[in-house]
Amino acid sequence: MRWVYASALSVLLVVELVGLGLFAKGFFPYKKSIPGFAGREDQPMDIGRGLNAPATAQHNNSGVSAEPQYDRLVLMVVDALRNDFVFGNESGMAYTQNLLRSGAALGFTAKAQAPTVTMPRIKALMTGTVPSFLDAVLNIAESDTSSSLKHQDNLLWQLKTHGGKEINMFGDDTWLRLFPDMFTRTDGTSSFYVADTVEVDTNVTRHVRPELERDDWGVVVLHYLGLDHIGHLAGPKSPLMRPKQREMDDIVRTVHGIVADQDRKRMAADAQAKPTLVVLLGDHAMNEIGNHGGNSQLETSTVFVFIGSGIAGQPMADHGRNALSKLLASNVQQSSLVSTLALLFGVPIPKNNLGLPLPELLGGYSDRERLHMLQTVSAQIYGLVRANENNAVAVDLQQIIANPAVYAKADCSHIDTAGSQMQCKYEAALAMHRQASSNTDVSNVERAYYEFMELASTHLSRASSGYNLQLMTMGLVLMAATVLGFAVLCQFGGTSLIHFKSRRLAVSLPAVGMWATYLLSTLSSSLIEEEHQFWYFWVQTLLALRLATNGGRYRTLAQMAAFRVVRAWNQTGQFWAGEPDVRQYLNAPENAWLVWVLAVVTLGAINAAAWALHRRYRRSVLWSRAFRGLLAYASVCVLAYHSDRSHEGLTLGVWKMVRACLPSDSARLAQSVYFATALLAATSCAGLRRAGAYVAPLDALTGVMPLLLLLSRPHNFAVFGLFFVICALFFPEVPTNSQSRELLLPSRVLVIFALAHASFFALGNSNSLASIDLSNAYAGVSRYNEALVGVLVFIGSWAGPLWWAMAGLALVALETEGVRLQLQVRALLAAAHLWQASTLLAISWVATMMRTHLFVWSVFSPRYLYQIAWSVGFYLACGTVGGLMWVAAIVYIAHQR
Repeated sequence: MRWVYASALSVLLVVELVGLGLFAKGFFPYKKSIPGFAGREDQPMDIGRGLNAPATAQHNNSGVSAEPQYDRLVLMVVDALRNDFVFGNESGMAYTQNLLRSGAALGFTAKAQAPTVTMPRIKALMTGTVPSFLDAVLNIAESDTSSSLKHQDNLLWQLKTHGGKEINMFGDDTWLRLFPDMFTRTDGTSSFYVADTVEVDTNVTRHVRPELERDDWGVVVLHYLGLDHIGHLAGPKSPLMRPKQREMDDIVRTVHGIVADQDRKRMAADAQAKPTLVVLLGDHAMNEIGNHGGNSQLETSTVFVFIGSGIAGQPMADHGRNALSKLLASNVQQSSLVSTLALLFGVPIPKNNLGLPLPELLGGYSDRERLHMLQTVSAQIYGLVRANENNAVAVDLQQIIANPAVYAKADCSHIDTAGSQMQCKYEAALAMHRQASSNTDVSNVERAYYEFMELASTHLSRASSGYNLQLMTMGLVLMAATVLGFAVLCQFGGTSLIHFKSRRLAVSLPAVGMWATYLLSTLSSSLIEEEHQFWYFWVQTLLALRLATNGGRYRTLAQMAAFRVVRAWNQTGQFWAGEPDVRQYLNAPENAWLVWVLAVVTLGAINAAAWALHRRYRRSVLWSRAFRGLLAYASVCVLAYHSDRSHEGLTLGVWKMVRACLPSDSARLAQSVYFATALLAATSCAGLRRAGAYVAPLDALTGVMPLLLLLSRPHNFAVFGLFFVICALFFPEVPTNSQSRELLLPSRVLVIFALAHASFFALGNSNSLASIDLSNAYAGVSRYNEALVGVLVFIGSWAGPLWWAMAGLALVALETEGVRLQLQVRALLAAAHLWQASTLLAISWVATMMRTHLFVWSVFSPRYLYQIAWSVGFYLACGTVGGLMWVAAIVYIAHQR
């Protein structure tokens, strides 16, 4: 029977993984793109050469007639540069603000689109497109080359090929992966070793003066990572943030001074020389805790600051505290950079660009030149419309030239199909352009072009295509089969779902209600974003039902009170993420002492619990002392690790004496915790008497805590202490004597299951990529390693669910032994996989139905990635493989003693 169960479980899991792989391959959306690279021959004839000017073929391929305004370009990218870091009252960038106030620079809030991580944002900045959501996954894979832009039209290629620019890059090595063979001189740094906030920027700054003072460059890209790393480590309000802003401001001052001095010399020596344009920008921003990846207001609000000769900013009469506040609301799309720079440097616009040129930067051109530029961008965008919309056809310019009045007066608002409506607006703009003369106010023509471009850009940005419905359907079928398979496995190989003889459910009504309401919640994008509310509700509901149907009422009330505190610790989701919570209070500088008090109390309580367990279960003296000694040492190392990384760490004299006895650097402290955790796992099973073998999971609950706390934020230490309190109050169980209440009584395992899911959100996580916490993902790691960092990120993010899963195993092990324990674990595994398989199927089906939804990238795609992590990482790898191995070890030890 055991082998039949194992075989059935293995087959179902393999089928599910195959179905998941097929669906994921077909689902993750991408945009249709036009292959090849734009050339000057692709640029349209100037339709506005005058009413009396013949529109001959001689003008068709003449390109943009306007001269480039700039010769050289410096792109200074500051990773995670939020708009208030530059424009806000608390900004440390005084020099940049002075340039903006004096009119020597132009500033904008540049709106990024989800996913707000580096690789997709660099793609958007250089191609003007909406990148694939899959880039958010490939963003963490430094060895990946599939996301390269080597064969896709982009601004750097145009500047190098048609502008004749030598391009150099210093900073984030993501640029080297995206643009192989593009740069002449480079010095790349890893963007994922977030523990480094100093050297990662120093390696860039040391190249600034030597490179800019050379005369052989055309474009220099500087990508600074330190500010982003500070955000991940300590948040935007960290004491390190303002000094880092001042450091970046000094770089702006240095760059501006060097290029201004060079421009004066170059332009004095060569009348044909043009000035240098400096662009300060961010790839994305960060939220209130320093992370990013989602689509919240804070994460998407970064900056553009254009600095250079010819920049016609508006000097501000008011130089007071709020002088730049209006720039916080002057929103433009990040994709606008591509078409704007292409026009300013006189190179073709990349074929897949969706960005609109910024009119504030085109003021140096004549009306005719400016209209021809807008025509050029509109023609390029209309090419994308035709590639994506079957009912948009080629525009007959000769017909428009012959009958401009007919096209200019066309009413486009009543056209139903998107392609035809965009074609109508494009033709109307061309006709109005044709009608304009040198004496005419051209503002209406400009407005017509921008109306078309905004309509087309918005529509194409939202329109996802390329779904492989055949693969998605195959995946859905296989996942549906696994749901049925797990239901059969539960019925005949575990806890029955239905009593066929009595024709009634064999599971409690709360379990059915929670399962049904969760599946329904996946239909709502808002409930996906606020999933924590579902689990908070059900935890308290299950506890309330236990209060009403079981004994131990005071213990249950205490559990409800403790969980209410847990719920208030970290606000998460989208709607209330920035609301006041315990985390904000503890992270305030004046309350730093309280964080360490709670941390010491929590670690002390964990060690005290281990001591009490060992006294009760009469462990071998040798192994008991070894376990308690290792636990105490690992706990102190965890405290030292977080104290060293904090600017408000422990400073007591006694602590300094303790700290002197520990490894000197943070990496060795973390490695000591890893080593101690491995030894704790070994000693938890060693020296056990046969009668006490089944309490080994209780040791695991305490032994794993140093590892989980190492990978968590210090302000969350006390949350784990509350988890211990809630868990301890489950023992012993008080049975109910009422058969009528039995179906309403949720089991302890069901409550622990709900607590496992709720704890994921209670520690500050959400279904947004922005909640992925990299602050401790490099604990003990000296260099970036994709696999190792991925494992650490998973353990840190799923620390709560992992602990509660072990708590559930401990509960089962204490009450059952031998064969009964194995049978009970099999039944629980079958039920858990039935839950995750039905959830995966539901979310896959919803994602299929919502594939054209506005929130497909910002809500449904991130949620699907999280579901993959839950299914594969938590339920399969940890719950099934890890759980079965642990139970087998316990049973084996019990039989050997």
